[in-house]
Amino acid sequence: SGKKERRYIVYDGDVDAVWVENMNTVMDDNKLLTLTNGERIRLQRHASMLFEVYDLQYASPATISRCGMVYVDSRNLGYGPYYDKWCRDKNNDKLYEVLEELYEKYLPLCTAHVLEGRDGDDIGNPLVQSLPRTDLNMVTQLCILFDAMVPNENIISMEHVENIFIFCLVWSVGACLADNERPKFDEFLKKVANRLLPKQSLYETMYDINQGRWVPWEEKVPEYKPPPDVQFTKILVPTVDTVRYSWLLEQFMTRQRPTLFVGESGTAKSVTVMNWLDGLDPETALQLNINLSSRTSSMDLQKTIQDNVDKRTGRIFGPPSGKTLRIFVDDLSMPKIDTYGTQQPLALLKFVIERQHMFERGGDLDKIILKDIEWLPAMKPPRAGR
Repeated sequence: SGKKERRYIVYDGDVDAVWVENMNTVMDDNKLLTLTNGERIRLQRHASMLFEVYDLQYASPATISRCGMVYVDSRNLGYGPYYDKWCRDKNNDKLYEVLEELYEKYLPLCTAHVLEGRDGDDIGNPLVQSLPRTDLNMVTQLCILFDAMVPNENIISMEHVENIFIFCLVWSVGACLADNERPKFDEFLKKVANRLLPKQSLYETMYDINQGRWVPWEEKVPEYKPPPDVQFTKILVPTVDTVRYSWLLEQFMTRQRPTLFVGESGTAKSVTVMNWLDGLDPETALQLNINLSSRTSSMDLQKTIQDNVDKRTGRIFGPPSGKTLRIFVDDLSMPKIDTYGTQQPLALLKFVIERQHMFERGGDLDKIILKDIEWLPAMKPPRAGR
């Protein structure tokens, strides 16, 4: 094109031995891609390819020998830079200082306790979680929940900040712990805090900013009044669990963050989400329920999404103007794992949530930019076969 520029094609996702082998001729000195119809496409000198992959389990030596390798270890960078940037974005200097102090006091100890079983100089077994998580994921969730609870950082009293931070630690670092592991984390966190905290489990209480005290979740459960003329199967009696998880869901959704519910069958995951969705204003909220199964393909998922959004302008798609579409994806872990260890519907879903767009299948591969869509998936804990 005559421009002094570099162009990069980024391949983000799992390596599939079928398609990556087709790229071998592009990656060697020929730089030619041969299509099935015999047409050849040359990779221009100003273009390069980048592969961002988790592992190379299914890549052949022929592919690996053509690439330069850079291994990025998550422990090298850690969660410090993310937390530091989050703190620096605060316009309140006093709050910035307090958050930095709380980082030093809590985060390294709590994440090491959960992920490595570390308690002071003693190293035990990592605490059992319902699904594997990284320390960065925990800290990201901590920051999101803190922002949801403190929407106006300039009027928050500093005496509340540490209690809010402890509450957010419980529902970020300790959010996915198995039931029998939660008392261990609760005891450890109280020991690290070394301050006045409720005697009962921190999982059974919340910090109410307006009252300035820890309140048992039981006090938040409304009195149940049976509605008239409602089908028996539609009745939901509020409990501590439904109130607690509905409140947490509300906080994350105010920050437009996808929220994943994980639990065994019969733990009211779907009922809690559907009850929260039904309580939204129908004038501004739309909902779509997608149930995945072992036979669901990525194409099925894409068609379902495309059938429920309208074209706005250009390549922008979404619900009718002024409304938000919330998509509840149930049984997230059900899709079949293919030969190369990928659940293709989930790979598409990850791409859409991260990039907020996808591409049409066939034709010109036009971009479909998605606006005003939020995601609420639910699943059973991942095990063999799911």
